[in-house]
Amino acid sequence: MSDARRYNEDEIAEILERATTNEGAAQPASKGSEAGLTLEEIQEIGSEVGIAPARIADAAQAMASRNLVGPAKTFLGAPRSVSRIVRIDRPLSDNEWTRLVVDLRETFDAVGKVTSEGNLRTWRNGNLHVYVEPDGDRYRVRMRTIKGNVRTATALGAAFIGMALVLFLDFLAEGATFRALLPVLLFAAVGLGAFGFTRATLPGWALERANQMEGLAERVPLLLEE
Repeated sequence: MSDARRYNEDEIAEILERATTNEGAAQPASKGSEAGLTLEEIQEIGSEVGIAPARIADAAQAMASRNLVGPAKTFLGAPRSVSRIVRIDRPLSDNEWTRLVVDLRETFDAVGKVTSEGNLRTWRNGNLHVYVEPDGDRYRVRMRTIKGNVRTATALGAAFIGMALVLFLDFLAEGATFRALLPVLLFAAVGLGAFGFTRATLPGWALERANQMEGLAERVPLLLEE
């Protein structure tokens, strides 16, 4: 037992809060020590107010898996990809996979395309992919997406800025009047605008996708339990 993980007060509070969500049970006060509590000790506390040990175990697993997020690709410092992994103990049954697909369609408001090959299952909608796949001696639900229009916006912005540069060099070579600079400024403004607009929309998009994936990550253990 000495090697069992110990949870600090903040982690204990989060586990109990997750375990009591939608159960109507009062959250018990944690009786932690400076060294923290093991999962079994937290389950004993929960049992005092009627929280099933399995619910607490699922909550601890959900909390542990929240940090299983792959490195995000970025554009001008803003995330343009979002990913999430939920580790599970076994493959999904046909019925569980069907219910997960229903959840995915409701969460992302998209029908998507479903493929299955043995225990390997995939749901795709454009750049949004969800996989159920082996992970060592266990399985995982892996979700990832990338903002598809970033490359297009980058290419468009670069093209306009490149055109502005060419026109500016012609302006310097020919010594044209100031009015000849107007097309240069126009092309530069369009190019910078394409970069700026794309950059401005990324944080909100990434936050929405991250919240959607976090909600799914919390529901997957409950799906297996049911």
